[in-house]
Amino acid sequence: MRQTQDRLRLRALGASLAGSTLEWYDYMIFGQAAALVFPKLFFPDSSPVAGALSSFAAFAAGFVARPVGAVIAGHFGDRVGRRGVLLATIVTMGVATCAIGLLPTHAQIGVWAPVLLTVCRILQGLALGGEWGGSVLLAVEQLPGGRRKGLLGSIPQAGDPLGLLLAGASFALMTTVADDEAFLAWGWRVPFLFGASILLVGLWLRLRITETPEFLENVKKAEPEKAPLVAVLRTNPGNFILSVGCRLAVDIGFYIFTVFSITYVTARGLMPGGAVLTATMVAAALALVTTPAFGALADRVGGKRMLLCGLAGLGVAELLFFPLLDTGSTALASVAMVLGFSLAGMAIWAPYAGLISSVFPPATRYTGTSFSFQFSGIIGGGVAPFISTALFDATGSSASVTLYGMIAVVISIVCVAAVRTQEELVPAAAR
Repeated sequence: MRQTQDRLRLRALGASLAGSTLEWYDYMIFGQAAALVFPKLFFPDSSPVAGALSSFAAFAAGFVARPVGAVIAGHFGDRVGRRGVLLATIVTMGVATCAIGLLPTHAQIGVWAPVLLTVCRILQGLALGGEWGGSVLLAVEQLPGGRRKGLLGSIPQAGDPLGLLLAGASFALMTTVADDEAFLAWGWRVPFLFGASILLVGLWLRLRITETPEFLENVKKAEPEKAPLVAVLRTNPGNFILSVGCRLAVDIGFYIFTVFSITYVTARGLMPGGAVLTATMVAAALALVTTPAFGALADRVGGKRMLLCGLAGLGVAELLFFPLLDTGSTALASVAMVLGFSLAGMAIWAPYAGLISSVFPPATRYTGTSFSFQFSGIIGGGVAPFISTALFDATGSSASVTLYGMIAVVISIVCVAAVRTQEELVPAAAR
């Protein structure tokens, strides 16, 4: 019996990791293509800066759709279960990504090319809106009583660096085997079509999982909420707002490090964009180790304490990031990426899932976790490349981008310190 439970638990963790890997792979190849390819192929009539801004605006459109996807997925996930919703999200994400790889360009169908690109991006956003929260709950709800939430929650979080590593590797491979003309003609499409293989693995795993033990236990105790989103916003709106702010700094920092940095180094002629991709891959490979390590550490020292330490480290990493890039050294660019992404970033990201899932009660956990995460994405990572590009263009200095990231760090530190988990709220209510 115990062996069966352990096997089901490992299968669930594998399905959680596969889904989160696909979602971040899909999102990162879009971000990289938005910096390297889309301005030339989908917005060719614009100036280089305007083309980059238009491309990043399409990138941001997916983030606008994510809260909608979170509400839809959360509603059904809290009422009927996690499994069916997670099957729908992974299929939608995979199909939308493959469709981007098949899109005609502006030269072939004119204005319809960027329109279709944006539609596919919105579909990605809707899918990811429900995917992240479901993947996290599939992991953290495997053990009763909230045990080992830091480590369990870090497993789907490891899909972030794994997806980023696969995305960087696929683009690096194509830029190596294809010259500039071939890459713009067909090479950029291959990474999007490769997403189909990740989709098939994730779908196979998710067809073999069952509902989480904690969800089944809660269904026995109480009737599902008829309107989970209304319940989330009615019962503790202040805590919900704080949960949104908890993610802001790591989200903005992540997209400054991994997306805007490509635009920055190419605009200043510091190094090829491929060098940043290489540095990102080095950092992502290391993050596969640091993510579960920080998750396990969070179970020992506390999720909040781990997050606050990570946020302090992120502030230091952002101060050092652009000076290290300005050296033009690929090695120092890798050091910058490791500091910001593999160490400080993962010290926040690894325990984040366990902490935020504990903010909301079981009856509304899918909705609350997903909606707060995705709403934060709109004001955080969704506009970070756009705002960073606009700030750099207006000031001609990376200092404005650093200040932007540092303001987000301060906001997140305040929110993490103030947010209350269910373990903290229930005793207070009882008194």
